[in-house]
Amino acid sequence: MTAIAVPGQAADDVERRNPWRWFEAGVALLAALPTLAGAARGAGLSVDDWAFAAHSRYESFLHAYGTQTRSRPIEGLWNWAEFKLLGTHPVPHLLVLAAVNAAAAVLLFRLLDRWLPRRIAVLTTLVWVALPNRGSTHFWLTNSPHVFSVVLMLAAVLVVSREPFTVRRFATAVGLLVLATFAYEGALCLGALALVLIVWHEAAPAVRLRLCVIALAVLGAAGLWTLITSPKLNASPTPFRNASHLIAGHFGEGVMPAAPLVVGALALLVTAWSIATLVLPSFPSRIEERLVIVGLVALILGALPFLAGGFPFATDGLFDRGHLFADLGTAVFYGAALSMLWRLPSPSAATVLAGAAVIALAVPGVSDLNNFVRTQRDGRRFLAAIDELPAPLRTKGPITFLPLPNRGGVSEFVADYDISAALALRYHTGWPYPRAQMELVETGFKKVKGPTYELVGRHLVRR
Repeated sequence: MTAIAVPGQAADDVERRNPWRWFEAGVALLAALPTLAGAARGAGLSVDDWAFAAHSRYESFLHAYGTQTRSRPIEGLWNWAEFKLLGTHPVPHLLVLAAVNAAAAVLLFRLLDRWLPRRIAVLTTLVWVALPNRGSTHFWLTNSPHVFSVVLMLAAVLVVSREPFTVRRFATAVGLLVLATFAYEGALCLGALALVLIVWHEAAPAVRLRLCVIALAVLGAAGLWTLITSPKLNASPTPFRNASHLIAGHFGEGVMPAAPLVVGALALLVTAWSIATLVLPSFPSRIEERLVIVGLVALILGALPFLAGGFPFATDGLFDRGHLFADLGTAVFYGAALSMLWRLPSPSAATVLAGAAVIALAVPGVSDLNNFVRTQRDGRRFLAAIDELPAPLRTKGPITFLPLPNRGGVSEFVADYDISAALALRYHTGWPYPRAQMELVETGFKKVKGPTYELVGRHLVRR
């Protein structure tokens, strides 16, 4: 069939293939800005960072991570290599974290701009950057491979969606998704569904079923491995115990702590309207309404691997990282909802309202920044106070410490290996690390040996 040339079509296609470069640069900067602000304000190492840093300095990769990161081997390799190369100064690590957040934002925009109207692509990307319910992925160094998993997943979808469809691109996408899953399991369901849909739509009828089966088999095997080796699976009384936290994390306190009921009510109204337009023939269904439902489905798929593994979701703090992939769906939901504002008589009013909404979403992220910075300052003050103790006690132990303040779900030292690794780094003890532990009052006092200390002001006081 001979193609029919449409005036201006070629120019439009070129523009679609080459999105606004200024917007890409701007959204990359916005995505990196929280992490860069953390670096400027003195953010540092916290929780698992200490263990990764100590393992990388004093142990081989196999000795340090042979059993600890079986479910996420790419994560383990990334963290070991990063701390091996960059040491313990936080700024280089924060720059890496800022870079992967920026890359994820740019790839997301390119993917959305390929398939959606530009207004919705822009709004969705801005919402994803602004969402405050995954603050740990901006300020906790250990999350670099997790955000990189998003980069790998988006890159896989971009590769396989290029025209013309080829088996080579399909194989590349499958490989990228396996790597993404082994970095962070949240990539599995979203990536698999996107891959299957593209293959079914673009591949030749003679091979598409076979390719879909191959993709699901390979990715299913990778997903099964991450599930059965997940350390959180056996620690959870039921895999889906945290499912209720998703609503608050995406449509309540997690995105708008000051007015969670307002956000929840608006989200419910948008959802109800969108469903009504799809199931009732008397209502007009437009792309925004369809995308609202798509966003909800993507949210569930992004959270599903963590739900199955018993991940403890939270609206803030260290465990809000579980929203990382689900936020892709949340951003589509809010982006489509905001695009409905252009049905108002005044486009200027729609622009102002949408801009105000995006800014309102971003504001709570300042609290995450403050919480992480203050917590890490607590940690530096705490380590300085340990210098007062006798050298054999602080370098060999046994010794126990009461927990430091919990600020918005963030505490500097949580597990025993956090404080032991921090002491090993501070006093250059090497392996084995000092025998130290944190007394977790939330779960009762541990049975400990040796003295117990509490940080009071700038000094340690023995209990």
